[in-house]
Amino acid sequence: MSADRYAGAAEGWAASASLVYGPLAAELVGRSPHPLAGRRVLDAGAGTGLGSAALLAAGARPVALDRSHDMLRWDRARRPPSLVADVLRLPLRDRAVDDTLAAFVLNHLREPAGAMRELARVTRPGGAVLASAYATTSHSAARDALDEELRRRGFTPPGWYLDIKALAVPKVGSAAAIAAVARAADLAEIRVDEREVDVGVRGAAELVDYRLGQAQHVAWLAAMPAPRRAALRAELVAAVAPVMAPFTPTVVFLAAKSAG
Repeated sequence: MSADRYAGAAEGWAASASLVYGPLAAELVGRSPHPLAGRRVLDAGAGTGLGSAALLAAGARPVALDRSHDMLRWDRARRPPSLVADVLRLPLRDRAVDDTLAAFVLNHLREPAGAMRELARVTRPGGAVLASAYATTSHSAARDALDEELRRRGFTPPGWYLDIKALAVPKVGSAAAIAAVARAADLAEIRVDEREVDVGVRGAAELVDYRLGQAQHVAWLAAMPAPRRAALRAELVAAVAPVMAPFTPTVVFLAAKSAG
């Protein structure tokens, strides 16, 4: 297994990136083709547990899986059973779970069809396979302005993040693309939707916190003294405020069933 790119990101993710990813996880869970109450659901790429929380709210019995031990360790005492593993090689027997959830996981992979086949393999026949990814058409003037301000202050995105954007995201970043991946995995009753989602982020401070809470910024921010980080946040909020509008990312949602 390769280096943990999310090591050190758990606190920021849980406190800030969750402003966006929490509502989007709930949106994905709500697209299940059947009620999830009482069902064992694999939360693949669980991170700090936003998908698991949405599953618990729906009455499901989640089990969490992620490549990052650091992310799974966050708030460990209150989280469901978990295991560190790669979604391309799930350490589960065939038909081990009732349903599977992969929120913003496939967009990290150069071979998303392989992961989708693994999700289908471990899901019982007729079980739901739910997945989401940002659309390649997703745009926000305020987010772009924020990213430009970060670059002006010396931030350079790490190579792994640039690779994801260039090589992985396009493979699932549209309704047509993710549907093709689902068909390659022999899923049934495939439903896809690509649309803007109002996640409730209205102010510049929320957008800045969401963005800084993501893993690509962890090492850069950690190298700063705490007072400088606080000053940076204030500078970014002031710079983004004039162009801030409600943040409504365009997201691709997939809901399908395992054909067994």
